[in-house]
Amino acid sequence: MARKIIFGILFFIWTILLVLISVLPNANNLLDQDLSEFRWDYLEHFLFYFILTFFYVLWRGNPNYYLRITEIILFLIAGFIFCWLTEYIQVFVPGRSFNTLDMVFNMAGMMLGIIIIYYLIIRILIRNYFNLKSIL
Repeated sequence: MARKIIFGILFFIWTILLVLISVLPNANNLLDQDLSEFRWDYLEHFLFYFILTFFYVLWRGNPNYYLRITEIILFLIAGFIFCWLTEYIQVFVPGRSFNTLDMVFNMAGMMLGIIIIYYLIIRILIRNYFNLKSIL
């Protein structure tokens, strides 16, 4: 039960931080950057939303780390709306603008977060570890 409380708090703190980061005016001017270069901030967008998914999965999973598929789908729908809103709100922030690629990397972080964290790490590795431990 303590795990759920800790990761629930971390999830909400991380969500608030994402909103705050999205509404802070931008002092850096990325408009001068060559568009043929890879922008490292896309990786940051991906990682921030990947971490958000990590906290969510560990918070919402039951003691066997199981999540219903309907909950995963609802999380992704709500998450995609959140990704869009955090980008859209930047239209009204000085020095910021709506960036479709930022939003795509946000959504990719959530999608791959579910695939990697939930399906690969938790559902396969951790559950298999506990099943092997109970057999021994």
